[in-house]
Amino acid sequence: MQLTLRQIEVFRALMRCRTVVGAARELRIAQPTVTKTIRRIEDVCALALFDRHGGRLVPTAEAHRLLGEVDLAFEQMEGALARALRITRADGGSLRLGASPSVGRLLVPLATADLLKEHPGLSLHVDILFVSQVMDYLLSGQGECAVTLFPILHAGIRSVPVAKAPVMAVAPMDWLPAGDGPLAPSCLIDRPIIVFEPHSVHGLAVDAVLRTGGVTPTRTHVARFAETAIGLAEAGIGVAIVDAFSALAADRSRVAVRRLDHPPPYDIYLHRPIERARSRLMQHFEMALRQQAAELSAQP
Repeated sequence: MQLTLRQIEVFRALMRCRTVVGAARELRIAQPTVTKTIRRIEDVCALALFDRHGGRLVPTAEAHRLLGEVDLAFEQMEGALARALRITRADGGSLRLGASPSVGRLLVPLATADLLKEHPGLSLHVDILFVSQVMDYLLSGQGECAVTLFPILHAGIRSVPVAKAPVMAVAPMDWLPAGDGPLAPSCLIDRPIIVFEPHSVHGLAVDAVLRTGGVTPTRTHVARFAETAIGLAEAGIGVAIVDAFSALAADRSRVAVRRLDHPPPYDIYLHRPIERARSRLMQHFEMALRQQAAELSAQP
């Protein structure tokens, strides 16, 4: 037979007060109830828990050992209840999410910063994911959501477009015409271009920009990630054509960043497993993500 929660409460009160009167007063129950409860505990445990000395109860060694186990269990239970309460109030708990490198550098951190302003007790876990990792990350339940520049076509994943990203040219200083307005892709003729793997998101976008602008690069360099392409541009190697969110992280003391006159070729997607209900934290994160994406896209 197991002890009940009420029996444990009476035992803990008696260990604190060391008198039946004190325990009864603390728990607001009758003194005989305390006495009967302790006797019942001793019967269940087959142990003598208290000795009487001068009107006070002196705990036995077995009582102290039992108290240690009971206190540990109570601490764990109270911790679990506190965590559950934070989750229901949506002012604490944790959120684990993934992001592809381009949006994980600036967009996602800014959106999560806005989320933390609303939920200051929240703990974040942010994973940077390659294309091949995102689907398993969501379906295995590792993360609650992921933000990428590409859609995911899977029956178990819901992909929602949340924003479009303009296309930007990141070039060494003095490589681009002067001015602040959108730049025609044809201005990139005769400049080395940093391209990407042909069937990647960035590769398809760069190909579309160059094709519609009538630009056939005389020399190209290949990078896998937008961050690497920007680094090559900062080193004076070539012009990087990337999404606006990646371009915002460029060192503008070393490169010029200009918007290209081309329809935005990038879509930002928020993904989550269909079988997982969308939490309030997720809803608030999506709103913060949309707001930050709109503000960042509007920057020159």
